Amino acid sequence: MIFVPRDITVFEVGWEVSNKVGGIYTVLSTKASEAKKNLHNFFTIGPYFKRSAAVEFEEETPSPEFAKVFTYLKDTYGIQCYVGHWLVPGRPKCILIDPADFATRTNEIKREFWDLYKIDSLGTGMDYNEPIVWGKATGLLLEKLIDDVFAKEHDKNKCVVHCHEWLAGGALLHLRHFKPEIKTVFTTHATILGRSIAAAGEPLHEEINDGLARNAVVSDERAYKYGIQAKHLTEKACAHAAHIFTTVSDVCAREAQYILGKKPDLLTPNGLNVEKFYLMEELSNLHVIYRNIIRRFVLDYFAPYYYVNVEDSLFYFISGRYELRNKGIDLFIDALAQLNKMLKDNQSKTTIFAFIWVPAPNRGKNIELLKHMALYERLEDEIEDELRKIKNRLYYAISRGEPPTEQNLLDEEFLYKVKKMLFELKHEKNDLPPISVLEVDESDAILNRIKKNGLLNKENDKVKVIYYPTYLSSADGLIGLEYYQAVIGCHLGVFPSYYESWGYTPLETIALGLPAVTSDLSGFGQYILNNVAESESQDAVKVIRRINTPYEKSLSELVDFMYRIYTMPRRERGDAKIRAKKLSYLFSWEKQIEPYLQAYEMAIQKQ
Repeated sequence: MIFVPRDITVFEVGWEVSNKVGGIYTVLSTKASEAKKNLHNFFTIGPYFKRSAAVEFEEETPSPEFAKVFTYLKDTYGIQCYVGHWLVPGRPKCILIDPADFATRTNEIKREFWDLYKIDSLGTGMDYNEPIVWGKATGLLLEKLIDDVFAKEHDKNKCVVHCHEWLAGGALLHLRHFKPEIKTVFTTHATILGRSIAAAGEPLHEEINDGLARNAVVSDERAYKYGIQAKHLTEKACAHAAHIFTTVSDVCAREAQYILGKKPDLLTPNGLNVEKFYLMEELSNLHVIYRNIIRRFVLDYFAPYYYVNVEDSLFYFISGRYELRNKGIDLFIDALAQLNKMLKDNQSKTTIFAFIWVPAPNRGKNIELLKHMALYERLEDEIEDELRKIKNRLYYAISRGEPPTEQNLLDEEFLYKVKKMLFELKHEKNDLPPISVLEVDESDAILNRIKKNGLLNKENDKVKVIYYPTYLSSADGLIGLEYYQAVIGCHLGVFPSYYESWGYTPLETIALGLPAVTSDLSGFGQYILNNVAESESQDAVKVIRRINTPYEKSLSELVDFMYRIYTMPRRERGDAKIRAKKLSYLFSWEKQIEPYLQAYEMAIQKQ
């Protein structure tokens, strides 16, 4: 059977095209290959930033038709356009737009959107102005491009503009007013107001349930409380104006219905290029390599203070945006404290090292930690150098018929150097190891939560916490691993979010062959509950109950699962890893692309 792409041209517009900021970059960059394969024509459109374009974008000379449109935009509006390929799997065609001189019309553009859609953007800063101007510029480009180029070579009515988030809203809102015949799809991956309500510690999900039961919609005045009215009103206008409105999960659909007053037409769950990840056989070997690197880091970290048996240890982690409540970091830390008490009471032998990989404001590296790690590096170099000499001395001693002894194998200068370095390392024996690898303010919410729970990295603690408030990097001078490598070296990823419209971190974790914890308040967790048999997900993906569940019950459920992984025999842990990897294939874009294609077809059929 011959594969025939859908006879549709799609322009996918996103602020994170060729511009990595957050999770939407993952959606757009991993979906592109499958979208390109399934569509007659597929373009990605993003903002032009010289620095990111240098590594993400390959420019090419525009065709005469494109060049004519680009020249018109530059001469008429001062908008600079670049065409080429986005350097992600599939190498999709890409247009990057620099509003350049068009930015001088910011107030004019904001006034236009007030007149047309009643978007109150008075007093907004660059975080709103920059994307809204870029969006308007994108709308002008698409209007001209579709009219002058694609209407000639392809049915104009089969062109769809797909905008992601309010950040691309300027393009959609422009087209819906000035070129309403151009079909549009709007996808929200979360709502601005919903995220703000949840982050403020308010009971968002209970409010949504109550509101929907009364067929109510949140007042727009609520957005003013958090200073996000312009973003919220832009998002709301897009949801109502688009031909087709989609979101990524049941959780987000209910939120959108209450927050934006519009029920999504379709769910478009996220996917991943799981085929690009390592096979399970490769992951098994890589786990040993990266686990040993993490072990070495942990040994260097704690050895100046006391001995830790890294060979009898497990590595748990949480990662994501710095949102204590929304990302479930509070629940994770509280669970670690209970687990620590449980393990100490049981006199358990194995130690859990819990990493919190969450970038946060910091003052740079912990000087004492760097000094200790440098000393251990010197010690390793001395040992490596001495081992070569010992090999020769041993060979010569045996050749002379002498039994090997300390005197004829070990050099006195080497022993002196080692003793001196050990003295330097042990001079702070009574101090406690640091909680954070970097210097953070005493007011840091994560640090305070750790301390409040008594997780101080004492010698008798069976759960030791390492707060890592920076992005993992092979060049960070600390663990020295990239994020995926570090994940592979661990044993469990924990993401018990309170607010998570989808949740890529647990999906990436299982794709890397690791069990993961998620929650029923995340889109990913809901997808698992609704589409996967419990026997298939057992010990591979644990969905913590948080919907209509008291905090203490969710906490208890998380502690129990973390303890289960802790007590699990190695063979069972291996089986759980295999099930986790197998589950990840459900989220291949080859399977998940279909709802997006359906959304495009629905848009074309809309009058």
